[in-house]
Amino acid sequence: MGTHEGSVHATDVGLERRAIGLPTAIGTVFGLIVASSVLVSVGQGFAASWIFLLALGIGLVAMYLQGMSLSELATMIPKAGSMNEYVRAGLGAFAASLTVLMGYVAIQFFVTSAEAFLPAAIIHGYLGSGLDPKWWVVIIVGAVAVLNILGVRPFAVLEVVLTFTVAGSLLLIGFIGLAGLGSGDPVGAALPAADFSWSTLASLLGLAVFTFVGVEYACPLAEELRRPERDVPWGIFIGLALIAVPLGLYGLAATRYLPPDQLGDPTQLTHMNVAIAIMGDGGKWWMAIVSIMATVATLNAVLAGLPRILYGMSLTRQAPRFLGYLHPRTRAPVVGIVLVALAPIAMNVFDATTSSTFIELILAGVLGWATAYVLIHVSHIALRMREPNVPRPYRSPLFPVPQLLGIGLLILAAVKVFPDATVRSHIYRDYLIFLGVSVVVAFLYNAWSHRGQRSQFRPVPLREVTAEVETIQDHPPELVAR
Repeated sequence: MGTHEGSVHATDVGLERRAIGLPTAIGTVFGLIVASSVLVSVGQGFAASWIFLLALGIGLVAMYLQGMSLSELATMIPKAGSMNEYVRAGLGAFAASLTVLMGYVAIQFFVTSAEAFLPAAIIHGYLGSGLDPKWWVVIIVGAVAVLNILGVRPFAVLEVVLTFTVAGSLLLIGFIGLAGLGSGDPVGAALPAADFSWSTLASLLGLAVFTFVGVEYACPLAEELRRPERDVPWGIFIGLALIAVPLGLYGLAATRYLPPDQLGDPTQLTHMNVAIAIMGDGGKWWMAIVSIMATVATLNAVLAGLPRILYGMSLTRQAPRFLGYLHPRTRAPVVGIVLVALAPIAMNVFDATTSSTFIELILAGVLGWATAYVLIHVSHIALRMREPNVPRPYRSPLFPVPQLLGIGLLILAAVKVFPDATVRSHIYRDYLIFLGVSVVVAFLYNAWSHRGQRSQFRPVPLREVTAEVETIQDHPPELVAR
């Protein structure tokens, strides 16, 4: 049977169909976002008191706007390739590959590498382990990779358990601190006075947006969710609400127990200092366990999501075919899981991730995420205008206001990504290097795989993408070549 540039190729097995439900979608959003690095950055951001709380509100709005575009696209095109498929239909294969490289592959080298470093530093520095932190990174990332190779169901169970344990713990710690019930002595009231300026607010938007990025990780699970038309939107919207409340309480508690100069110290693991100030040695152990669990939940979501995106890209010839290999028994994208896990391990083993580069890696990743988010918003606008009559189980309201406002907030956060000029220049340097590499890789690979340059800049007709979805739905577990 013949193939063309938008077709899928034959494979022996497909992803496990309709295996997981709404709690997993919520847990994936929460687990990806509420990472140890977020607990650090939120604590440091609250050095600016209520100004950072305002920035968090803007960041939350930006991600709800992103969630509207993602929900419409995900319910139109419920495929594991997710972001790649949305942008491929909206803007073409080149822009789709660039979206994945900047928003998802880049975070493996930036954000996820920094995230994997944190529990290792906590175990080594706070809990007294004599083992080199590099080996803790290998152990933690390796264990999560093995779990994901066992299939989507073990991933789902762990993610749901970790989500509600971490959320409950943060709520309790925040309540204890805010009420002044801890064993330590508060230094003052919550949200001490701060001198407001627009430049201060703008400079905090990068950290605020980072607090909520990752809402889209429910989307690659679309083929395995029982009701993707319900589970993806509700997973995103409930997940964001579940994140905002405990993080807000934790931040308010932090301002009661640590002065601004200690909260804002970039050399410290702020969330550990907050817990110790509130509850002493017991708080140290509690927050250490919560932090490790938060990192495991984040790694679990990444190792579930990104390999499925790469799996979907292999079916459209935007990634090597071997990334489409699924374990015959567990139906997990095992090659993608292994390769994705190797990135943070290698970055830490070769000392690319340290306490001094932590915030730079985090915010360089945020710029990559913002690039992907803008391309997704633009794709949503293009598809709504080009294909207005296509059925949309979820329809973003007030089009195109959420999309245009979302793009504006993302650009503002990117321009004012960090207040310190030196650190900001390093962030832009890292981002621009990866952007340049991503543009070259996306162009050359698509030019080779599509046997030409022009075709990669043409949007794939939505009817072809839809036909691929129907092929998957009508013939599980096999994908037949068209």
